[in-house]
Amino acid sequence: MSNELNNAASEFAPGTILQGTYRIAGPLAEGGCGEIYLADHMRLPGRVAIKVLHRGLQRNAEVLSRFRQEAEITATLRHPHIVQVLDFNVTDQGYPFLVMELLEGQPLARRIVGGQPLAPAAAVNIVEQIAQALQAAHARGIVHRDLKPDNIVLLSADGLQDFVKVLDFGISQASWRPRLTDGAQVAGTPQYMAPEQACGQRDAIDSRTDQFSLAAIAYTLLTGQEPFVAEDPIAVLYQVVHADPVPPAALVPRLGAAVDAVIMRGLSKKSADRFPSVLEFAGALRQALAGTPATTSSEPVEIDEPPPVRTPPPLRLFELEPKTLPFTRTEPPLAPAGRPTRRLIRRLRWRVVYRTPRRVALLAIAAAMAFTWFSPSARGTAETFWRQAQAQAQRLAGPPLSQSRDP
Repeated sequence: MSNELNNAASEFAPGTILQGTYRIAGPLAEGGCGEIYLADHMRLPGRVAIKVLHRGLQRNAEVLSRFRQEAEITATLRHPHIVQVLDFNVTDQGYPFLVMELLEGQPLARRIVGGQPLAPAAAVNIVEQIAQALQAAHARGIVHRDLKPDNIVLLSADGLQDFVKVLDFGISQASWRPRLTDGAQVAGTPQYMAPEQACGQRDAIDSRTDQFSLAAIAYTLLTGQEPFVAEDPIAVLYQVVHADPVPPAALVPRLGAAVDAVIMRGLSKKSADRFPSVLEFAGALRQALAGTPATTSSEPVEIDEPPPVRTPPPLRLFELEPKTLPFTRTEPPLAPAGRPTRRLIRRLRWRVVYRTPRRVALLAIAAAMAFTWFSPSARGTAETFWRQAQAQAQRLAGPPLSQSRDP
């Protein structure tokens, strides 16, 4: 076992080149299922993230299938708010790895540490971006099933803040792929798991399952607390299935009843009672927050509504008078075209304008001459014509000289 760990560690040691394409720069992060390494592309500028399974999970056939499924499903989702998967391969010693775009940001879970709510404008902005990513997956028949703050990264750059990237489609369920687990197994995070998922009802899992998780995330962003809290995961799952969370306005009074109605509908125990889609949930949440004052104890004051668009004044058109000159500008009259000019015009007209008709006429004459030459009937007609012409010429010339001398 120690030899296997040493071999695996050497496979991803700094400076190691994977399949002649990616040079490992060093470890980047570590999660519950694997490690992530920073790597440089050998032929293109830029860096990527290499995701590798934990050594103890690489012998598990189901985990390996999920790892490959994450690569295949995420590669089909081309969306700006979903992390891009660039490649999937195995090392020379058989260790699978996943190549993803490098995200330079922070997880959403780190943003909400401390129990302080976000500003409503910032919270609904994040929720809407997550909803857009989920809608792109749902349109292809894919349900994430493990949506939580740890699987959401916020990117920031010049002029850009809180740009969302959704990660980890490892336990996602696709309608066009076979299931990897049976109905008795439950996969997901209890605090953000829908009741039908907590009960193992695989046939009831659909896009509204992700909406429940998104509503739980929105609850956490707006209140600073998770909707279901207990001492152990089993107690949390019991609350998810049987207990209703405290309304958000009871924790943050400024949210109001409209926000309570939207959040509680998204957290409905029955999926049929939720919104038809995640986009409708996000849109309803923005409408409910439209009249909410954007004040918070830990975040700067932000405006919910975008500033009004300033329409420019209409353009006034002026008629410009011609500028008068201090002198009279006279131009000499145009002289008629001379003989060389007319000759040049006729020559250009003959070469350019009549080029196509001239070629057609020449081809027609050539065809007629060829037909006359090679056609027997036409040749006989021509010979008869020439005989007649010769006889007529002899008659006009008179009798031969020999006959005229005879007495």
